[in-house]
Amino acid sequence: MDQNNQFKLVLKQCESINLQKLKVDTLLLVVHTLLSDFDRLEYTDQSNPMLITASKSDLELINKSVANLKNYLDNNIINRDTLINLFNNKSQSALHGKIVRSLEPMKVYYKYITAIFSTKLQKGSLWIPELLAFSLLYNYKKEYGKSLILHPFVDNFPVDTILRIYNKNNLELKKNRSQVENENVWKVKTNIDEMYDVSEIMVKKYLNYNFKINEKRVSKTRRKKRK
Repeated sequence: MDQNNQFKLVLKQCESINLQKLKVDTLLLVVHTLLSDFDRLEYTDQSNPMLITASKSDLELINKSVANLKNYLDNNIINRDTLINLFNNKSQSALHGKIVRSLEPMKVYYKYITAIFSTKLQKGSLWIPELLAFSLLYNYKKEYGKSLILHPFVDNFPVDTILRIYNKNNLELKKNRSQVENENVWKVKTNIDEMYDVSEIMVKKYLNYNFKINEKRVSKTRRKKRK
């Protein structure tokens, strides 16, 4: 990760604080964090449920899509490590203090959306980070009609094509499990379903959440004038 580029992104973000842009960028920060946990899909891994119906070209598309999206976010979004480091060192200088105050909404947004995820994901569930990342983008743009136009690369990203690969595998997983469990195929819930459900809840709650400015906080300058 290019630290100089990250610092440039921080300074640019702080030039003009726009809560809506911070909210969008925080969602993409979460997407970037999820993609960073992705393990490349290998066609020879017979234990991977993605291999039920996915072809080699399908897996290559997923791998390439993850790499391309992560590379874009590497260069255009403040990442989690940078955000954490800034707040851990907020007393390092006056500049750091100013930056931290400007990015306070981003910290609050990140804490809120990740808290939703940690409470909704079932214990012991199969972790599919890239699917959750793609599902977040799909729900944000397609299901809730929100724009990602500030990031044209992400706005035009072929998330529908990628999710069709998972959907095809998911249907086959349901069929297999329904036979084993003697259950109606549409009643079977898979880990893929769980990623979809969790992402929808995350986006829905996140869109309804607003950063509340601490109106009780008084600046040092105003405090001096009152004396």
